[in-house]
Order: sequence, then C-alpha cells, then structure tokens
Amino acid sequence: MTTQENKIQSIDLNMTDLAGYFGGYSFKNEIMMIRATDFNKELIVKASSGLITHSYRFDALTALLVLDGTLDVSLDFKHYSIPEKSLLLISPINAISGADLSTGGRFFLLIIKRDVLDRLGNSDGGPKPLPTHDMSDIFQRPHFEMNEESFNKISDSFELLYQYLKDTRQEIKEYLIIPSLSIVMTELFSLISAREHIGLQSKSISRKQELMSKFVLLLRDHVTKEHYPSFYANKLFISVQYLSLILKEETGQTASQLIAQHVVSKAKNMLRLPGATIKDTAEKLNFADQSSFGKFFKKETGITPKKYIESL
Repeated sequence: MTTQENKIQSIDLNMTDLAGYFGGYSFKNEIMMIRATDFNKELIVKASSGLITHSYRFDALTALLVLDGTLDVSLDFKHYSIPEKSLLLISPINAISGADLSTGGRFFLLIIKRDVLDRLGNSDGGPKPLPTHDMSDIFQRPHFEMNEESFNKISDSFELLYQYLKDTRQEIKEYLIIPSLSIVMTELFSLISAREHIGLQSKSISRKQELMSKFVLLLRDHVTKEHYPSFYANKLFISVQYLSLILKEETGQTASQLIAQHVVSKAKNMLRLPGATIKDTAEKLNFADQSSFGKFFKKETGITPKKYIESL
C-alpha cells in the first residue's frame, strides 16, 4: 500500500454544519450548496489547507460549476485547473485534496448524497437515474467543458436550486427543492450523454479501468443479493485478490468496502419507505437474519437501523 493510499479518508459529511460554516444552504443533511466568491474565499482556502496531508472521499456526487475565474483542484493526486463556464463532477470513488479559487472567481458547489440520487432515480416522474457506468466515467474523466447553451442551462438549474435552498418557507421547501434537484440531475445527465454522442467516450482506457467499470455495473445489478467479493471476481474471471488490488489502485478502496457502501445505501433507502421494517429490509438484502443485518448496519454507519429510522 502506498503512502498516498494510507492518507485517503472517507467522510460522512454533516452538510448542515458545513453549509453554515461556509455561508451556504442545506436540506435534511442530504443536499448542500455554496456559492463561492471572494467574500468566502478565505474560509474555503483555510478549510482546503487542512487537506494538504490527506485526501477525502465523500459518499456523494459533488459538482463544482465554475462561473468566473479559475478553480484549481487536486483530485486523485492529479491537478486540475478548471476554467470558467466548465464543470467538475466528483464521484463517490474520487478522492479530493484541496482547492483554490482565482481572485474574482465564482463557482457553485453542490453536494448530493448517494442515498438521494438512488431515491430520485427510483421515483415515479423523477429524472432518469445516473447509471453506474456513468459514475465510473466521471471517476476517470471528471472535467466537462460546455458550449454557451449548455452552460446557460446548467447554471440556470443550479441557480434555481440554490434559491429554493435559501427559501425560508420551511413548510413547502421539499416541494420546491426536489423538483428543482430533478432538473439539475436531468441537465447533468444530458451533459454526460452529449459527451458520449460526440465520440469522446471512445477514449481508450486501461484493462484495469475496464474491469473496474464492469465491477460497478455488476454491483448495480447484484448488490442486493450478493455481498461477497468472490461473486464479482468470478463474474469477471479474475481472482478476489486481483479484484481488490485493481479497486485499491483505482479508488483507494477494496472490493469489500465498495460492496458495503452500496449495501448501506440500499438499506437506508429501504428503511425510509413508509411502513418499512428492519426484518423485511434484512430479508430483502439477503442477510441471514435481522441481528446480522443490524450488526452490519451499525458497523458501517455507527448507529443501529432502529436509530436510523428514528432520525428520519
């Protein structure tokens, strides 16, 4: 294991506290937006300085839309200089280690927890879900350049969501925020699809990246029932050890860690459903019994399924 891998830390973001610190807005500790300008640049730089010796991974989709100026970001130990009118998408398997905004620059920071993305994709009338293979593509190629029309559509959708997150009418915020978030996700999906259609998807990838992409597709289709790396390794015709080596090199996490993250995400969404029970959730996720599911859930989240339901 390299020194860099040792320094990657996974964080369960407290969006309410983070938004308050940076002067942004959050909703139910699941969605957060910050509009970064010179006004709060010093806070951002101060927070980023703490990332110099560590990289952080969030179980969320993070979008950085640069409106003006240039945003310098260290992602997966690579440097990206993001010019104005372009977008950086950070998947749950990317690791970020610092950011700096040029003088006079402005950008939107949007963070959406993976649980929310899953619920949006499964809801009637919601946006087309962001496929797992697109998450893999975002991991490998996070920077999106846009023409004027695409930028205007994306920036307008970000602005709308930001204004609704600011709205003080608590009793109707959910009815405003969820539809506007759906618009943002639809625009992002359209941007990703457009990149495929103009042929950029043909960019060659390594054998290891190809195997990683196939692994995350298998996770999407089988993680509800299959919780062990051996199943996925067999499907890919490689050893468990080689699978974990690839994933560790590409994402900083083992197969077992990535599988556990996906199972937890599924569990949380099941437990949120009206009338959901811990026993039924354990059965649907193919655990031997309610007790083994409870132990797994607490190990991965720090709280019991019962406490999670009570916190909703």
